[in-house]
Amino acid sequence: MKIMVFTDWFYPGSQAGGPIQSLISMMKLSSDSFFVVTRNTDLNSTTPYPGIRSNTWQESFQKNIQVYYLNENSLTENFIFKIHNEIKPDRIYLNSMWSPKFTLLPLNASRKNGWSQQVVLAPRGMLKPAAFDQKGFKKKLFLFAAKLNKLYANIIWHATSEIEEAEIRNQFPKANIRIAPNISNAAISNLKKELASPFRILTVGRISPEKGYYEALDAIRKCNPKKPVQWDIVGLKENAELVRVMLNAEQEFSSIKIQMHGHKNLDELKTFYEKAHIFFLPSRGENYGHAIAEALSYGTPVVISDSTPWENLEEEFAGKANTLNKWNLAESLDFFFNLPNEDYQLWSKGALRYAAKHVNSPTILAQNKSLFV
Repeated sequence: MKIMVFTDWFYPGSQAGGPIQSLISMMKLSSDSFFVVTRNTDLNSTTPYPGIRSNTWQESFQKNIQVYYLNENSLTENFIFKIHNEIKPDRIYLNSMWSPKFTLLPLNASRKNGWSQQVVLAPRGMLKPAAFDQKGFKKKLFLFAAKLNKLYANIIWHATSEIEEAEIRNQFPKANIRIAPNISNAAISNLKKELASPFRILTVGRISPEKGYYEALDAIRKCNPKKPVQWDIVGLKENAELVRVMLNAEQEFSSIKIQMHGHKNLDELKTFYEKAHIFFLPSRGENYGHAIAEALSYGTPVVISDSTPWENLEEEFAGKANTLNKWNLAESLDFFFNLPNEDYQLWSKGALRYAAKHVNSPTILAQNKSLFV
């Protein structure tokens, strides 16, 4: 089967985070042929990728994946019509909900040319209630107009969980939805975790309010650690005001050091996961959370919000999922801060077992293989 993919960012880009990882992992698993149309720059960059040829098809990291890198201004309906006629795809996969060039333009071209039934659209969490906290009025107005114009009619929706299926159904009650959970790049580690000083908290996620940094900071303020703590924050510094707040917050604490490391690629992140004692991400909503899967695979218990697909963490000694109440989050952090090493080992091993059971399970792999059938 031939699948034409439109996505704002792709390999070797890394700053867009989860959506790139999700797409690459799905394609690596598949025996289908993919033809990816994407920008020739990474997120927040205007410099083309080094060593990448623009405006021509080229093989990517796998023989079944061809990529066409271009300047976004080169992407037009005429160009889409031209390459559609050349490739004659069985499916058109859109890796976003709102992108003007890489979702709405090919979606509109598909409607005009009678290809809508070929379209599979992955909203990637962009229909979550928390996603409407940013530019909510504009998004709701657009959805209203799109429904009137039947822009999303006759397409297939790719939901990555039952939660996302409900979010899609809330906006499009008659939607044709297929569930295929995200696939992680995580590999189960054999590293044995040991408590040491300082106790290390790790947060991986772009510095933006929807990732729960204000809630995280409020929780940290209520904690009562009995040992030195280092909070390592790894993520793209997207929101300048939030970055300023996080940097200034360190002055409030005597026993907690906050260190911001900026964006890191997957290879660079390995050391952070190996050293971390807990992973902390009380985000306002996660469609998946690749960083959560990575942390668990390194035997790192997690403290996260209850607005993610990760369930039954505490029952399986893998971590705790809380509401965004600062006292509840602080209680979970203090629980891990004050564990003796012997008890901590139970939770670290529980995280590994949980990852082995739930990350890339046979059921998840089968659902992805059947997504385009």
